[in-house]
Amino acid sequence: MSVSLEKIDMLMERANISYKEAKEALERHDGDMVEALIELEASNKTAKPKLQSKSVKVHVQSRKGNPHKSDTDFFEDVRKFFEKMHKTSFVIGKKGHRVLDIPLTIAGLIVLFTMPVSLFLLILPYLFGYKILILDPDGKKMKVENAFDFGNAPKEEKKENEDRMR
Repeated sequence: MSVSLEKIDMLMERANISYKEAKEALERHDGDMVEALIELEASNKTAKPKLQSKSVKVHVQSRKGNPHKSDTDFFEDVRKFFEKMHKTSFVIGKKGHRVLDIPLTIAGLIVLFTMPVSLFLLILPYLFGYKILILDPDGKKMKVENAFDFGNAPKEEKKENEDRMR
């Protein structure tokens, strides 16, 4: 086997050693990476890496069973977000009379697909004295700072009861 620059770079990265040490170890083992790594570890010449890339850290953490979030947790959080959003109500009403009460997901899609018109229509209720509220499934006024809480962080304040405009 031959000693190539790629093998030297790879050994330098894996064992966190200098170029000279990597080249000498590979030459002693005729370019065999595994044997060179074993020798370096046996002689305690390998050092712990100072910086790891993010992908390496995530992979190592998921292999060790670390409770930090992984890629699958991201999709789980997105699913929980949309479930919570669908249970939340977008309400337009005035003095106990509810004009509109739809899930927030539907309201979001309507605003998204009819952007210029919907922004104008969101101003109209205020001009005629109506209130626009976003209410959680319990009928309490939704606070923006609690909108993305999936139960992971402790709640600092209790939500105030809000009339659901019945």
